[in-house]
Amino acid sequence: MEFVADMEYIIVKNSQGKVVPLEHDDVTAVIYTSLQYMGKTDRLLSLNLADKVLHRLKIMRRADNHFDVRELEQMIKFVLNESGHAEASQYVTSLSEKMFAELS
Repeated sequence: MEFVADMEYIIVKNSQGKVVPLEHDDVTAVIYTSLQYMGKTDRLLSLNLADKVLHRLKIMRRADNHFDVRELEQMIKFVLNESGHAEASQYVTSLSEKMFAELS
């Protein structure tokens, strides 16, 4: 059983220097919107790809668990490319920057 105190959070720094905790829903939203531009509206696919992104970020573990938006974008693009959705990866940069700018 995992307790809240034992959970590790991934922190993302946006372009203005503000740090925000990375939520699974945030990554899912960026992926889902990117896939929508290709005409795919598969929420389950977006959730699965977001799982892969977060898993890979946890593998890249850092002492402070801080990543900047650029690194997050690169990881999302990598997962999209790896899963055969390379067209969707071109929409990631503008979407994630906009999303994290709104959180600050």
